[in-house]
Amino acid sequence: MKPLHFVLLVLWVMASISIQSCKKDCCNDPTNPDCKNYDPCYGKEPANASFNFYLDLSNEYGKYHYNTDTIEMREGGYSALVHFKVDDKNVDSCWWTVGKDARVFTQKEFYLTFNLWNSPIQVTLIVDKHNAKACHPDKPIRDTFTKVLTLMPLGSSNIFGKYLGYLDGNESDTASIIITNEFRQGLFEPVMRCVKLMGIGEFHFSGIIPGWKEFGFLSWGPDTRPFVEGHANLNDNKIELKFKYAGIDYPFDTYKNRTFNGIKQ
Repeated sequence: MKPLHFVLLVLWVMASISIQSCKKDCCNDPTNPDCKNYDPCYGKEPANASFNFYLDLSNEYGKYHYNTDTIEMREGGYSALVHFKVDDKNVDSCWWTVGKDARVFTQKEFYLTFNLWNSPIQVTLIVDKHNAKACHPDKPIRDTFTKVLTLMPLGSSNIFGKYLGYLDGNESDTASIIITNEFRQGLFEPVMRCVKLMGIGEFHFSGIIPGWKEFGFLSWGPDTRPFVEGHANLNDNKIELKFKYAGIDYPFDTYKNRTFNGIKQ
């Protein structure tokens, strides 16, 4: 064997041995059995029945589930589609009881529709989790958690009012919005009006999807340009709107994304 070939062979053998010896010592993943720090109980928490309610504020701007225990609703037969979801997806079994509903729900997540007169709604979840018993022998395999979903009439939250602010982080690019509760076509509806939000004068929004401290909004449709939709988040007296809109002269399916940050007056 030529000396160069022999040297290369020795280097290859040494590298292979080094890789094998490092396989356990060099990796750092407690979920990987090949790693030295492998922990078969990593991530296997004991039974936990905690859960959350979500309101779907999604539109074409983006999919968004708002986590809340309180939902603001229109009256007159309007219904809210509420998303129930257990926090620990690794539980083995679920048993939900919801208000006065005689049914028992066994899914890890599901949707139910409610009207304003259902409120308040007490929800209890019982879960079993057998797969964590070996790691937590002193913990029970069953857990129970109860919380209340509250539905409030439209106009109860703090989203309504006038906000002054600016666009896209530019404090010289000012705009304002006013959110009111107006009686239209026999029902009270949330309405958001704005000035210079899209670089133009007053524009009338409709179709606000109220939550409690957050809401989704959209205009009537793409034929009533400018077409607008997005999400709003209220934190104390500060509001943030993230939205897209199509201007009057925009080509079809062309939008501009903007952010409005305002303070309640």
